[in-house]
Parts: sequence; structure tokens; C-alpha cells
Amino acid sequence: MDAITRIKQLGMPRRNNELWTFFPVNKIQAPEFPSECTCDEDFASEDDFAALLPIACNARQLVKTIADDENEMAMLKCNNDFGRTVLNIGKNAKASIEILDNKVMHEICAERFDINVAEGAELEIFFANPANDLPLTFRHFDIKQAANSTVHFANVLQDSGIGRISARVELNGEGANFDYRSLNILKGNASKHQRLTILHNAPSTVSTQFVRNILDENAYASYDGQVVVGNNCSQVNSSQLVNTILLSDGPSVSVKPVLKIYHDDVECTHGNTVGELDKDQMFYLTSRGIPADKAREMLTKAFAKELFLELPDGAAKKRLMQAL
Repeated sequence: MDAITRIKQLGMPRRNNELWTFFPVNKIQAPEFPSECTCDEDFASEDDFAALLPIACNARQLVKTIADDENEMAMLKCNNDFGRTVLNIGKNAKASIEILDNKVMHEICAERFDINVAEGAELEIFFANPANDLPLTFRHFDIKQAANSTVHFANVLQDSGIGRISARVELNGEGANFDYRSLNILKGNASKHQRLTILHNAPSTVSTQFVRNILDENAYASYDGQVVVGNNCSQVNSSQLVNTILLSDGPSVSVKPVLKIYHDDVECTHGNTVGELDKDQMFYLTSRGIPADKAREMLTKAFAKELFLELPDGAAKKRLMQAL
């Protein structure tokens, strides 16, 4: 089934669809699709509207392959409304990929990334673009990892529009490790949403989801993270933690962790905190002569930077710290 047929079969996203529970689906205008799909892949099993949209709109496909044992850095930027990128990371290769925004104003932008990470490979993929006012953006990642591969996925989101990041991650070989770290710095009427599904399909695999939000004015953020551990997958370690600081009375956050575990010998955790800046820490700083505004800035920066401290030294960590 081609992408156009499948997306029409699914219909427009609705709030009663668990993939879109928190998203303002009324903001998505029904696009006009081409008469035929130029991609001949079978998408009968794809359920995510955002994952299908670029393909159904015949986005031009970019394929980038990094050979076995190679070490490479690259930047990717979509120059059209819709884009699709296929990344093949070779065995024992090391790659650092930064994704840049298309800053041209469009009613809707949608990108899809299909990423295949071979055995022993290491990939860092990141973005920390300056704030913009693009009205509606989608980014979907389909990631497949082989044995002993590592993916560090990190981002800073500070746009003022409506956006959604979605990812489906398959850990298909023993020792595969997926690390996801995201920071939302939102104000105004910004609305940012993240939806991850992580499939532990092999034993001794590790996944980390660590998200922090700094929200002000009328901003809204949501995080919907699902972890599935297969019935033959022992020694799996998975964690999910979402921390939110509300800087005023207007912003809000929604968090939904889902764990589907079919094996006893695993360690899976999740946590969620929402609150204001620590009053004791504020008192400590202001009592030593630091102005209240400066104290707030110091505490929020420390809260943000802690998220990325455990990233390996490299281009991603340097860029993300610069953005803060």
C-alpha cells in the first residue's frame, strides 16, 4: 500500500487517537495530495500521519551513507515544505549529524528521517535551532539499531509555533543503547509535543528518555513516551524522567508514560515532576546579595545545562551548551 492510500485510509489525526492525545489536531489543515505516489515502498503498517505526510506529498529523498569504520560530521537542512532523509551508518562508524531548520515561512513543514545504525556504530543526532515562528512543524524519526550500537539524540526546542517530534526506535541487537535528551524553553503561545515509542527487541538493551521543560506565559508542552520490552528480552534497562519548571501561572504540561513489559528480568523506571523554582535556593542566592532576576537566571540555566552534562564530549554537547 502506497503512502497516499494509507494516509487517506487513516484520515486526519483526532484526539481519540493515542498518537495525538495532547496535540491540537484542529490546527492541522488537510493537505492536497498528488495524484500518485512516487515512492513504491509498502506503508500498510504505518499508523502515524506525520510519518506518512512527507512521503505522501512526494518529498524528494536524500540518501546519505557513512561507510564502515568511517568518522564523519554533517549538517542536514530541508529546503522544501516536505523532506525525507535516509541515513545509513556503517559498522563501527562514528557520525555526528546536526539538523537545521528550513526558515522559509510555510503553512506546514514535515520531515521524515529513516536511520539505520549498523553493529558497533555510534551516532549523535541533534538540533538547537534559534527560535522561529513557523506555524506548524512535524519531524518524525524511524531508527533501527543493530547490536552494540549507540545513538545519542538531543535537542533544544524554543520555537514559538506548534510542533511535534515523533520517533519509533527499534533496538534489534544485544547491547544497543538509545539515549534521548530534550529541552523545551517555551513562552508565548508555543505548543510543543513529543511522542516516542521504543521497542526493546533484544536482551541487554538500554534506553534513556530525559526531558526538561522551562515554560512561561501560555506555553504548553507534552511528552508521550512508550517503552515495549519483548518476551525474550532479559537484562533490559529503560528509564524515563520528565522535569518541568513553570515560571508563571499560565503554562501547562502533560506527560504520559507507558510501559509494556513482557519479561521479568528487566529494570524499567519512569518519573515526572512539575513545580516552580526552588524557594530555598532562591532565598540562599538573594540573601547573599544576588538580585532576584539574576538568581532566577542562574537556577534556570543550571536546570537546563544539567540535562546535557552526561553527553559525550563532541559537536552535539558543544552546540547544545552554546544554545543555552
